[in-house]
Amino acid sequence: MLTLEQQWLSFWLCIWVVVMGLVIRSQWNKRLPSVGLPLLFLLSLSIIHWFGGMIYTFPWYKPNIDEITPTDVIVGFQQSVYGVIGFGFGTIILAPIVLKMFKPTWLCEFPRQPNLKLVKSYIVLGLIFVFILSPLLSKVPSFGALTYLGIFYLLVGLCLACWKAWFMGNKLTFLLALAIACSLPLVTTLTMGFFGFGAAATAVILVFTFNFYCPRWKVILIGLMVLFFGFSTFVNYLRDRNEIRATVWGEQSAQNRIEQLQQTVTNFELFDPFNQKHLELVDLRMNQNALVGRAVRYISSGKAEYAGGETLEQAAIAVIPRILWPDKPVTAGSGDIVSRYTGMKFAVGTSVGVGAVLEFYLNFGSLGVVLGFVVFGTVIRVVDITAGYKLINGNWVGFTSWFLPGLAMINPGGSLVEVVGSIAASLILVYIVNRVYLPRASRGKSFLTQSNHYLTAEAQRKQR
Repeated sequence: MLTLEQQWLSFWLCIWVVVMGLVIRSQWNKRLPSVGLPLLFLLSLSIIHWFGGMIYTFPWYKPNIDEITPTDVIVGFQQSVYGVIGFGFGTIILAPIVLKMFKPTWLCEFPRQPNLKLVKSYIVLGLIFVFILSPLLSKVPSFGALTYLGIFYLLVGLCLACWKAWFMGNKLTFLLALAIACSLPLVTTLTMGFFGFGAAATAVILVFTFNFYCPRWKVILIGLMVLFFGFSTFVNYLRDRNEIRATVWGEQSAQNRIEQLQQTVTNFELFDPFNQKHLELVDLRMNQNALVGRAVRYISSGKAEYAGGETLEQAAIAVIPRILWPDKPVTAGSGDIVSRYTGMKFAVGTSVGVGAVLEFYLNFGSLGVVLGFVVFGTVIRVVDITAGYKLINGNWVGFTSWFLPGLAMINPGGSLVEVVGSIAASLILVYIVNRVYLPRASRGKSFLTQSNHYLTAEAQRKQR
């Protein structure tokens, strides 16, 4: 028998699912194009809020985390639902109204023949960032952010590879591109010790692909299967994370790393909602609600005052590159914000992300959460629609110029300083690539006129 609190939590969980359904429906609306950014944001937000709230509806789960109570989780999840409702309003209602009222010139696109060689150019550029530039420049101020975001070009290239293969009817290439995308978590686990980085990259490509893949019932079925399997894989990774990282960070041989991963796969367990250990892993690593609820209680008791926009000012400063302002008073990460507004103490060196819900709340309360996510939803959907128009009209450079900064916005678990800094860095990176790299990469290119014409015609036909 569910308690009254658990019943309310179940209600808020359902509200979340309904909003996500409406957002998906709006993305699949043929009148306005989409490249999947709103859904990608909500999925990322769900990973750190929805699943953590879900397990507290199970009467058999016994929380085992100090300083956190079930009430904290329920109160925190309620705040996150306020944010999701605001995000849905901005995405579904406000963004189309804004575009209709202002009719920005950047939406004016005429069909053109896409440069098919951009797929290879972007993939090569992404690999250059992964294996050369990122290891060399990651510690250099300002350049570190640029090299990290440069890896996104690999994702853009794979997205365009799927788009190109689908509309040209090349099923083998389409499946190959998806296979590469799904292997990214394995690659990042073996090379970096982080499963989440690769999983996030895979999600970008799958969500993008699901926007044009038909029939829709297959999309829903495959999406649910991928979500369950990915969730199960993440639980197994969390179980063996220390052993995996010991082989990777200890710079052991590739054979030792693969053997450790084989051991994890051999003992693979599908997620079991009745398994106490599985639920504890979810609670420990995928439950930002507890911090939000603790902050609500801490501020309400008078132990801390609302920040009143302090972190928003810091986010505005984050636009300025550190290479131009070496003594800039803000840094990437959440600093001591979580400790200041929850009263919780964390071990030295422990990184605790503040998250969008908590940061908006600690500034202006519940109203700040709603309005902050309305802005997020509106801006992300505007970028999403614009990138979609560029894509279907064959302007792949224009698509990338909007899609990549859009990806920089998808960080609901980080601070606003990180998000704003990433957006600024992505805009600089796009400018440099468009002005320096692409002109050189396109020298001597020859367009496949017949294939390009077929691709553009098919893309427009599918969008009708």
